[in-house]
Amino acid sequence: MALVVVNEIHFNPPENPIREEFVELYNADKSAADISGWRLSGAIKYSFPEGTTIPAGGFLVVAEDPTTLTSNFGITAIGPYRGQLDSEGETVYLRDLNDQIADETDYKVGFPWPVAANGDGPSIELINPLLDNSLGSSWRSSR
Repeated sequence: MALVVVNEIHFNPPENPIREEFVELYNADKSAADISGWRLSGAIKYSFPEGTTIPAGGFLVVAEDPTTLTSNFGITAIGPYRGQLDSEGETVYLRDLNDQIADETDYKVGFPWPVAANGDGPSIELINPLLDNSLGSSWRSSR
């Protein structure tokens, strides 16, 4: 089983009409992770197409609007996903090819979760991808 985790979530951009929401995955394994047929569920819906891989120690961004992320930030992203990340917090599931939960994050708004991410622009990211991502103290604000 690949060691792929939800590593960053941008759930409440400063200007909500601008579609900058995204979820970033991190592959903590020492070899590439083939996530073909895996999917994101819960808050958002996205199925990873055949041939989707994350290099060892690499990242993959799934965006609400990949074109916006590329033009505004130079970030390469796949997508778009269906649905929207709730600005009050909710659960994002990463499911493997057998529909088993490979990772899940139930992000929240307010302490101990990073408060700057609540509409002020930053996303939240894991301090270390190997930390328990169900704990607010494992996350920090990013941009």
